[in-house]
Amino acid sequence: MRLHALGCYGGEAPGCHQTSHLVDGRLLLDAGSVTAALPLDSQAGIDQVLVTHSHLDHVAALAFLADNLSTVRTKPIEVWSIPPVIRHLKKHVFNGIIWPDFTTIPSPQNPILSFHEIREGRPQRIGGYEVMAVRVDHTVEATGYLVSDGEASILFQGDSGPTTELWKVANAASRLQAIIVETSYPNLLQDLADASGHLTPQTLRTELTKLTVRRPIYAQHIKPQFIADIVRELAELSDPPVAILEQGKEYSFLAT
Repeated sequence: MRLHALGCYGGEAPGCHQTSHLVDGRLLLDAGSVTAALPLDSQAGIDQVLVTHSHLDHVAALAFLADNLSTVRTKPIEVWSIPPVIRHLKKHVFNGIIWPDFTTIPSPQNPILSFHEIREGRPQRIGGYEVMAVRVDHTVEATGYLVSDGEASILFQGDSGPTTELWKVANAASRLQAIIVETSYPNLLQDLADASGHLTPQTLRTELTKLTVRRPIYAQHIKPQFIADIVRELAELSDPPVAILEQGKEYSFLAT
């Protein structure tokens, strides 16, 4: 399994793309910045999108992806999430007011987007992957995803404050090769992190005590204005160590 880190930040600034990761060139994990990071021909290869929640920094580029590919693809891009997130996208984004309803464009019979619900806690086949949605604790309904290609698995947290079920899934997952977590604010802004449903390095430290397995851990969703502070504070997380997910880098996760 290959993961291309298109956007690793919890905000937008020069050189900082919002959350979006591409698995094997065809499965997108969130869509905060895919159209800014990928050339058009690579965008056309995306078959499915897993959306963690409806906040703009995770879905904004889905609107532009649909627009870019509306005359290119012959099959719709499948957008998957838990039912509340799908409802939010239909009602608040692709509603014909904020953005065209691309489930009817170019035509209702041949749309560029199709929306699909995934049930929490049950593995489901999506494209070439087995995917399980795991509810996390954020200010809106949100989920993380365990994604497996049959040989290797990765766990993608999305946005979340302290949670429980995600770590149970990590501990029980077979062939788990990496865990991608969020760390949005520095420790000094713990109150803001708590109020907005995010983690700091110190709360991430507590979260990781719930892990009983040792796997590579990568942090992302850093707010651009706090990069230096968060990187420094994450460096103090020596056991288990936490690496920074590097924007633009391609990672290979192979079964061992």
